Amino acid sequence: MFFERAGKAEDRDLVAYTRILKTQGMPFDGANSASYGSLTAEEFKDIVRGEPRGRTKATPMLQIADLYLYPMAKGGYDPSYRPYRALMDHKRLIDAHLPPEDLASCGIKYSCFDRIKNKDPD
Repeated sequence: MFFERAGKAEDRDLVAYTRILKTQGMPFDGANSASYGSLTAEEFKDIVRGEPRGRTKATPMLQIADLYLYPMAKGGYDPSYRPYRALMDHKRLIDAHLPPEDLASCGIKYSCFDRIKNKDPD
């Protein structure tokens, strides 16, 4: 697994977090996050091989990842955002391939946007 370097302390934190995922699993309350089907520590070990390695912004695949990541994140609170809509319309995101009943467990995780989506307009 590769990640974009952000700084010595941040890079250390990312590597440490990955190690924790592989030994302890997700740090969330199991009951509260059950609907998301969180991976276990053993599943993380099977999926994430070796140690994560930092790369610079000059790495082409990181640049492509950024082109997806921002629209995915913004789509979590603004589904009309044009780049997000384009990715969905061209079936470039997993959510475009899943039936609605599978989105919560298999799709892009947007739980961090629940407060924004459910916020009452002033």
